[in-house]
Amino acid sequence: MDPESTQLQQALIASFLGPDPEPFESLISHLMSSSNEQRSHLELLFNLCKQSDPNLLSLKLAQILQFSPRLEARATAAILLRKQLTRDDSCLWPRLSASTQSSLKSILLQCIQGEDAKTISKKLCDTVAIGYFLQ
Repeated sequence: MDPESTQLQQALIASFLGPDPEPFESLISHLMSSSNEQRSHLELLFNLCKQSDPNLLSLKLAQILQFSPRLEARATAAILLRKQLTRDDSCLWPRLSASTQSSLKSILLQCIQGEDAKTISKKLCDTVAIGYFLQ
């Protein structure tokens, strides 16, 4: 990969994982795109974020669960977080710091208690159940 492409990818990752939640929420929302080309590109960027800073990626997903007014974004974040915790080669849980693990547990339980949408509550419960078995 040429240096210019690498710099662009690093800039995108910094934007997605930065303090402004909008770029990351936009990334998450567009991961469900019907365009295979767009979705493939965004999946690559998501995976680069995962490799770059798994703690921050996990916390950004949790932030969407906590604060996004968009039902679709919260649902997607719950699914993606669950996928990151599933036991397989890409499981993030063992790579997360103890602080991030603790924060995720707390945030997920708070989200279950405060979520009004039943479909998202179910997704959150599935995520918590998977996380419980990773202990």
